[in-house]
Amino acid sequence: MNLMRIRLNLDCPRCGGALFMEENEESVTIYCTRCGLRASWRLRDAARRALRNIDGSLIFDWNSVIDELYLELAINVH
Repeated sequence: MNLMRIRLNLDCPRCGGALFMEENEESVTIYCTRCGLRASWRLRDAARRALRNIDGSLIFDWNSVIDELYLELAINVH
């Protein structure tokens, strides 16, 4: 299973801990290593949301996916 994990330049909206983005063959997830808060989408759905048509060129904009997943995290803070 291929796995990519990167540290994001964002802090957890619940505890301020480090946030990571993890992508595998099935999903993309943003999660906190300290408190475990997480938001996840199927990779196909994330890729569909990231696809942008800019001046006739198809571009993958993962920043928009990260922003939307972060918003889900912030909404799910209890």
